[in-house]
Amino acid sequence: MIVTLLGSTGLVGKEVLHFLEASPFVEKIILPVRKIPEGPIGAKSYPVEIDFENLKLHKNCFLADSVICCLGTTLKKAGSQKAREHVDLQIPLASAAIAKAQNVKHFLVISAQGANAHSPFHYNRTKGLLEDGLKMLGFPSLTIIRPSLLLGKRAEARTMEDLFQKITEKHLHLIPEFWRPVHAKAVAAELVASLQSPPNGTHIIFNRAIARHDSF
Repeated sequence: MIVTLLGSTGLVGKEVLHFLEASPFVEKIILPVRKIPEGPIGAKSYPVEIDFENLKLHKNCFLADSVICCLGTTLKKAGSQKAREHVDLQIPLASAAIAKAQNVKHFLVISAQGANAHSPFHYNRTKGLLEDGLKMLGFPSLTIIRPSLLLGKRAEARTMEDLFQKITEKHLHLIPEFWRPVHAKAVAAELVASLQSPPNGTHIIFNRAIARHDSF
């Protein structure tokens, strides 16, 4: 199986890459990136430096059986809601459209627990619009995963999230599964498991399912 992984340098993307490298089902991993990362590269990984503003120039990156999209940013890092929408909505949808044109059979994406195109909250509304757009593209298989707050070590500091993580991580079992924070590794594991058994049509993995399987 050939897999294209978008967002391979992010919190969940890094974990997905580790699982893909270890999977006997995967023979090649295409990694479209803004800049080739320094350091060792896995035996199955093929990083390709691309211009995300001109994705049509990089159609060959989507010659794959499946595409996993882990793209996302924060309002603080993006600088504005419009800039965040570009990363969380426009680039993923543009990538998905190219993937569909390249006959990709299975598209997998990280959304959010409260995703709803009519939500009063900008982040949840953006994720809801992303889900709706992906459904309209008509992939044979579409996997949407909706995690709650993600636990794990990020490259950039997020003061409030780091504080919340320290307070809650030892008491996760006390938080209802619907709201319970989940580890990035658990989200990645669910995505790769779905990769091995593509659903017919759209399949949504809710946070409670991730929490039940979260042993990290």
